[in-house]
Amino acid sequence: MNAHVTIRQIPKSTLFFWAAFFFLIGTLIASTTIYFHTISIRIVCLALITTLALTGLYFLKKPYAPLALLIFIGGIYCIAYYRNQQSEKIPIGRPVRIEGVITHREQHATYQKLRLDNNLIINADRYPLFAYGDRITLQGTVRASRSPLIRGYVHARYVDITRITSNEGNPLKKHLYALRHAFEDTIKKVLPSEKAAFLIGLTVGSTAEFTKGFMEDLRTTGTTHLVALSGSNISYIISVIMLTLAWFLPRKQLFWPTLSIITLFVIMTGAEASLVRAALMNSIVLFGAHYERTSNTRNAIITAALIMTLWNPLTPAFDLGFQLSFAAILGMTYIQPFITRYSPWKNTDIMTALSAQVAVMPILAITTGNAHPLSIIPNILIASAIPITVGLGFLTGILGFISTTLSFAPAWIANVLLSYEMGVVHIFARYM
Repeated sequence: MNAHVTIRQIPKSTLFFWAAFFFLIGTLIASTTIYFHTISIRIVCLALITTLALTGLYFLKKPYAPLALLIFIGGIYCIAYYRNQQSEKIPIGRPVRIEGVITHREQHATYQKLRLDNNLIINADRYPLFAYGDRITLQGTVRASRSPLIRGYVHARYVDITRITSNEGNPLKKHLYALRHAFEDTIKKVLPSEKAAFLIGLTVGSTAEFTKGFMEDLRTTGTTHLVALSGSNISYIISVIMLTLAWFLPRKQLFWPTLSIITLFVIMTGAEASLVRAALMNSIVLFGAHYERTSNTRNAIITAALIMTLWNPLTPAFDLGFQLSFAAILGMTYIQPFITRYSPWKNTDIMTALSAQVAVMPILAITTGNAHPLSIIPNILIASAIPITVGLGFLTGILGFISTTLSFAPAWIANVLLSYEMGVVHIFARYM
């Protein structure tokens, strides 16, 4: 950019992008300093890095130097958030009495995982069943979490847990969770257990009932992203919603009902980072289309990241789902056009899967040490079948609310596709 360009002459969209970019960089830097014992050391580190950034931009004669101060602001925001989060002292490594309200529950094959409002995870026996909004109390030993996103774990198997009261949660969430459980129960009734678990993962993102073997096969073949509700899944869901609503509403009135349904869907499925990112991205694009404004993909991506970071500034550094989902969308935005230009294949689903896989492989290699180059092949082989499977999964679950008998027809077709997809995963996992 010309050295004589001032910050006032930069387009507002570009200005917003770089402001958000520097703020996000600040939160990432601060996230690496939270393990230091004192807050003064964290702030000094931030100040030094911000000064380096300001100096570098100044000598490069870039007009963005003033915006680099947002590195420091983003870092202070992250440090303050973490300090506030840690204000409640939870004893680690010794037995304590624990009380809290269940904000999320996952049913696994042999146990249930409960998240409390104090951000503790309780691994409890499968029975008695607990529900969202239950206030419980137990005696247990808190183990330190590896991630600052979670305060700690309590392995409460064979420990007495007492339900004090019920219905302390949000009534809307309670009904949405009940709807989700009914949806999952329908799929379990009409499909074999392992295939039902996979279809539930594809549609609502739950991996609670996956077998250890199948989960390991997904990791080995680099296909775990299939069950982390992603941009493509949400795009497909939005298309189905809009097509359905178009039977009852004029086209210009579809935006707000669609946005409301997607918001409820995000809440119902637990608001995981990848899903929130995907929903935000697609909502921003929908907003631009509704108000007839040109969609800026770069700004849509960073706006989604900024909103999620303002909600929890530790997410970008410590949530692998967040990192993978953003890497995938960046791959589909910037790598896919290049690959499509030179590839003999022109199938959109294949190109999307390939570009996303190329983008996430470096992150997988760094964080898990498991990124096989051949993982691109199983992703390509099942890419085209996934959207159809997801659609059939939703149709199966929705018809189940009317009659289980009606849901058998789409479930039969989904069963064929699931056999193919899971077969590809198992075969490649054996030889990779």
